[in-house]
Amino acid sequence: MNGLRSVTTGTDNLEKTKTLFKDVLGLNVADKGQALRFGDAELNSGTRIHFVEIPNYTNQENHIENIGLRLPSDEGLDEYQTILDDHQIDHSEITDLNGHKYFEFKDHNHQIFNIYSNEHNTGAPLGMPTFDSTVNPLHQIQGLGPVLLKVNEILLTQSILTKVFGLTHFAEYAPYHDADYKVQVFRIGEGGLGGELHLHATDEDLKMPKHGIVEQIEFATESKAQFQNALQQLESIGIPYQSLDQEGEKSLRISEKSGITFILTLEIKS
Repeated sequence: MNGLRSVTTGTDNLEKTKTLFKDVLGLNVADKGQALRFGDAELNSGTRIHFVEIPNYTNQENHIENIGLRLPSDEGLDEYQTILDDHQIDHSEITDLNGHKYFEFKDHNHQIFNIYSNEHNTGAPLGMPTFDSTVNPLHQIQGLGPVLLKVNEILLTQSILTKVFGLTHFAEYAPYHDADYKVQVFRIGEGGLGGELHLHATDEDLKMPKHGIVEQIEFATESKAQFQNALQQLESIGIPYQSLDQEGEKSLRISEKSGITFILTLEIKS
């Protein structure tokens, strides 16, 4: 896997989140104490979205503007719109981003999610469907898509992503017709919808939330050279970081003062 590995955000009610993502959207789920992990049949890298329960949670200071979720085909978008309609969950019409069809909806915390069709996509692959789901295995959500972030200091974040983590800046686009700013697109590995991070500057500075850092964007690489380069860059630049070793996988974690964490994990091919 080379791409988005996982995304973490908050919720004020894990049960409501579990109902939406497991019972309605059909994802697999694992309990993690005061958190839940959702993903494909095996909760594989590249499919995981984590929710941490926080009392009185609000996403007003969130960096994550929307989280992309991918399914295999355009036909699946129609099925998911029908599912959301059946549960009285509002959603947008199907539209297009750079040749990929998608629509958006919100959870009860007003977090925006975009469901993308992977039909015309290349790069980071989808995961595995599960037959223990409320959704047809042919159409299930099986992967992360682009994540759109807003940040205080876009040049600083861009420097971390490119010089430290080795992402490539390769595109920009206007988010709507008369927008007065451009969204910057970064990719890791082979890119595609499952290997993209979209970034733009905030109108007003985001501050560290009272509950501390919850939001995390995790990238995966199978390149030992890329991981070693990131470590060397951190040492030479002097950016504070943490080294993690979980289940034999090594990670590097950087946290911005405004309250978002970026993680690069070295995945060993099995």
